[in-house]
Amino acid sequence: MTRIERLFPIFGIAFALIYAPTMNNNWALATYHPRPGVWDWGVAPATNGPAMYWYGFVFTAFLGAVVVTAIAALVPERIMARIPWPTLTWLLPLCAMAYFGWVLTPYFTR
Repeated sequence: MTRIERLFPIFGIAFALIYAPTMNNNWALATYHPRPGVWDWGVAPATNGPAMYWYGFVFTAFLGAVVVTAIAALVPERIMARIPWPTLTWLLPLCAMAYFGWVLTPYFTR
């Protein structure tokens, strides 16, 4: 596996692990208002219809995952080779999904 190929699982893992608290704590980088077709920076209240924060969550998680991946690219190859990337690529996003289930439990148990 080449050095670049090792960065793809890191990006996927970082994206999932950053997206989970981003959604839970409402750390949206942008808000989209579909009715007027307007974008706002950060978390903005709804104006003239519902506000969509999902795009902001994705932008925030993407930028965070890019930063983590860039830092991981600086880690020496001998250390990167010791980490079981195939296992972590599945296990950590599953943990993020379990976290979503735990966070969203009140919506289903009312």
